[in-house]
Amino acid sequence: MNNIQSITRVKLVGCYGRCGFTLIELLAVTALIGLLSGMTIMRYVKMGTQTLLTNQTRQIYLAAKYARITAVEKQKSYVLMLDQTGRQIVVGPLPQEQTASSETAALSTPAVSQASVAQEPTETEPSVVKNAYVRPVVLNDKLMIEQFLVDGQTTAQSQCIFYPDGTAQGCVIQLGDGLHHASVLVTQTGRARLKMEAAKQIQTGRVDLDIIE
Repeated sequence: MNNIQSITRVKLVGCYGRCGFTLIELLAVTALIGLLSGMTIMRYVKMGTQTLLTNQTRQIYLAAKYARITAVEKQKSYVLMLDQTGRQIVVGPLPQEQTASSETAALSTPAVSQASVAQEPTETEPSVVKNAYVRPVVLNDKLMIEQFLVDGQTTAQSQCIFYPDGTAQGCVIQLGDGLHHASVLVTQTGRARLKMEAAKQIQTGRVDLDIIE
């Protein structure tokens, strides 16, 4: 009986000696845990940016559809444009048509009222539409408008015009963070499409984007 206890004690002591961890092993495990944690965090950050990009590109896509429908319903041209700050996409009536409407209203008023209207400065920005269906798309700080092409070209004023007959300018709006990209394509027939990728190279001049896949 004593011999059995002695052997058991020896085995336990030996196990204690072999079952410990060296400093190198602990450091290796710690480094592995840190690496896996970093990969997990980066994955979630990437997913968060991708979700943000998808949501904001979809908002621009819906704004383009709203601009087309409203132009047809109200029988006046509407624009989808990048405002002066370069951080908002807004929808509003075409500024030239706003001015024409103001002048028509002024002609139907007394002479005194006409003089006061004439002194008012001409609007250069469209009145921004805000309602239950569309609001300005305020870009997140992580995202930017990477390109805004109108009829295949970069213009001084980034705006896409939708006409009362349902047609529009051919426009490409690309949103991204430098690594991930998404695009809204507006064809000359007024149809808007959303693609979760960078816009393909568009040739200059008027191009029917309906045939581009």
